[in-house]
Amino acid sequence: MFRSADVDELTIRVKGSSAEPYETTFIKDASSLTALCTCPAGSFGNFCKHRIAILDGDAGAVLEEDLRKVPTVVEWMAGTDVGAALAELREAESRKNKDDVTTAKRKLARAMNS
Repeated sequence: MFRSADVDELTIRVKGSSAEPYETTFIKDASSLTALCTCPAGSFGNFCKHRIAILDGDAGAVLEEDLRKVPTVVEWMAGTDVGAALAELREAESRKNKDDVTTAKRKLARAMNS
């Protein structure tokens, strides 16, 4: 994959169900944000709660030494397709429509993996 010189990347380790922490990696390239996770769901490109928590600014599962990175990732999300897809998910959740939430989760997973 070709990356411009303006690419920023952060890896944030989170506690999960595994004994070893998962790694969430966020790559910012212009108006694009990619979010990856080594958890089973993230590894298959599915909806991943670890990435979503960080994008929401929730550092509850983040390892202490990576806490300072969370606000940067939240800033990176503004104006990206990931930010728009997360907003759609939150709107679907507020309407409590299960089908809309499922669709929005899939859209967000695709946006984070692009």
